[in-house]
Amino acid sequence: MRFTKLAVGVVAAATALTMSACTSGTTSAPSAGGKTTIVWNMWAGDTDAEQKLRDQMAVAQKLVGDDITIELQTAPWADYFTKLNANMASGNVACVTAMNGQRLSGYTDAFVELTDADLAAMGTSRDKYSAGALAPMEVDGKLYNLPYDTASMLLFYNADLFQKAGVDLPTNDWTIDDFQKAAEQITAKTDAKGFAVSVDEFQWLSLPMAKSGLQAVNESGALDLTNPAFVEAASWYGDLASKLKVSDAVPSASDSGWTATQFETGKAAMIVEGTWMVGSLTAADLGFSASAVRLPSGSKGAYGVTLGSGYGIAKTCANKDAALKVLGALTGAEAQAVVAAQSDLPARTDSQQAFYDSLPEANRESMTSAFTSSFEGATGQRVTDKWTQVAEAMPNNLVSVYTGQMTMSDALTDLQSRFGG
Repeated sequence: MRFTKLAVGVVAAATALTMSACTSGTTSAPSAGGKTTIVWNMWAGDTDAEQKLRDQMAVAQKLVGDDITIELQTAPWADYFTKLNANMASGNVACVTAMNGQRLSGYTDAFVELTDADLAAMGTSRDKYSAGALAPMEVDGKLYNLPYDTASMLLFYNADLFQKAGVDLPTNDWTIDDFQKAAEQITAKTDAKGFAVSVDEFQWLSLPMAKSGLQAVNESGALDLTNPAFVEAASWYGDLASKLKVSDAVPSASDSGWTATQFETGKAAMIVEGTWMVGSLTAADLGFSASAVRLPSGSKGAYGVTLGSGYGIAKTCANKDAALKVLGALTGAEAQAVVAAQSDLPARTDSQQAFYDSLPEANRESMTSAFTSSFEGATGQRVTDKWTQVAEAMPNNLVSVYTGQMTMSDALTDLQSRFGG
């Protein structure tokens, strides 16, 4: 899982990616020996990430048998969508292609709709998935991808700093007022900040959404950043850095990892991050005791969104039946067990207990409670066709807000005017 700001690759790098990615992008006639090759296209930023994918592929390959060969092609997250755009332009999208739920609405033309009959052909059905897990993979009620994981946002906290400040630890029943009071007390009583704001989309959007009970996109699918209630909640979030001073300002729009670093180095007592960060943000070698709870509740009660990524079948794939077998294997229970062991929460309910069992024993119970609480009543994220552009433009405006050079109202109005049409 990865939800950080999408970087723009240089022209030379994009050209190289395009040339390498388009080879074997679609499925041709069976090769010598009667085998069919199905290309699986996925992001991976380093050798460890690629090895995790290969571990999943090894399980899938056994399941599909000798008549189908799965070929993995990867690109770093920052380059992945540049590559996908080039493949779409050339009509050469890989038969099984990964997609992040936040960006799916802009890429539905690349995928076939997955019907209930398709799911049955893969040996699965909608009821195999946890509540909300399929929502990020749907647009206008149509399912385009099957998720390999599901995620939500959590409030991570440094228990040692809470103890040092004499503040009770967060709970899953915390309110926004509880959060702000704790952030202020920790800032006043320790040499750390109570919180660290973010420039990344759901890392910063989550608390304004929790406070207002609203998303940045309304139920009609329109960008709604200037909704007065949302502006009020977002302005409160910006004030955490610019006025209340319970957070330092993010130094640069490109500092997508700044928030996690503030937490890991003990400079901030709380941050909002995704469930996929549980391994690094509660690690034993951090030098302090860390855990997490669900997002604090606003006046309308608990509110959150489900996130996720998955795989779909390209419209240009010449062998849909073979692609369905590969997709079914990559998202089936056996591969999901591998995902669980790799510290991602599987989308399938029958594979999730393995993930919880893999959590460190010291905080397994509290983290399991945080995870399950965060999904209760959560709604699927909503995005627009221009959401990628919105997400890319947000950081520059947010840095100006945190440093007091722009009001949050002006920042959101700017984004609404540019991308709300």
